[in-house]
Amino acid sequence: MTRAREFAVFDVESDLAHFRRPYTTTSALTFPVPPRTALCGLVGAILGQPKNEGLSNFLDQEAIFGLLDSAPLSLTQYSFNLVDTKDNPSFRLKPENPHTQVRYECIRSPRYRIAFGHPTLASELRRLLDEGRAVYTPCLGLAWMIAWVDPVRFESGEELSASIVVPYKCLVRTADLVGDVQWDSDAVYQRLRMPAEMQPDRQVTRYEEYIVETTGRAIPCKLRRHWRLASGDCFSAM
Repeated sequence: MTRAREFAVFDVESDLAHFRRPYTTTSALTFPVPPRTALCGLVGAILGQPKNEGLSNFLDQEAIFGLLDSAPLSLTQYSFNLVDTKDNPSFRLKPENPHTQVRYECIRSPRYRIAFGHPTLASELRRLLDEGRAVYTPCLGLAWMIAWVDPVRFESGEELSASIVVPYKCLVRTADLVGDVQWDSDAVYQRLRMPAEMQPDRQVTRYEEYIVETTGRAIPCKLRRHWRLASGDCFSAM
């Protein structure tokens, strides 16, 4: 059965972004694109969803997220001064050497075009974006990596079975692949396993594997199912 949704499409940008790969230890590496769980937090902040309750409102059967486009990705590393709380159960500043330096990998000048579909919350998100408002400050990863959000359009979309090869911008979910990607020798691909759904207790209940192109090129392939917007844009659901 074909599913339909109303989608709010918007651009989000920042000076820096960081979406930590949870399996890293001594250095904080980043995913090149926001995981679905990070998009839940971004949209939840704009809507003013309580931190824990918001996750329950963005389950896969209700909320659809897609990355329509991404600026070419540029990664760099910075050393950040953090408060050193090791061996200090009170979490107070130490009298000597109260800080510790940790190296973070960050995305420079990130820009993503995001589609968000939901039976009720998509229209509320559209209203807030059109008014230039957000209930809580949106960010891309860490709290101080403040993002600015611009509305693009509001349109209907439907989930279809793809019968031909379609060029998808930025990202495709490997579970939906039929055959192989039409690889481009000039493109740069990453295969990522990222969290997709999380319970209010912060326990991840679903992971997905994706192919991401990091230079701004499309990924031509055939998917078992994808979402097509009224404008003709197609994307792989996260």
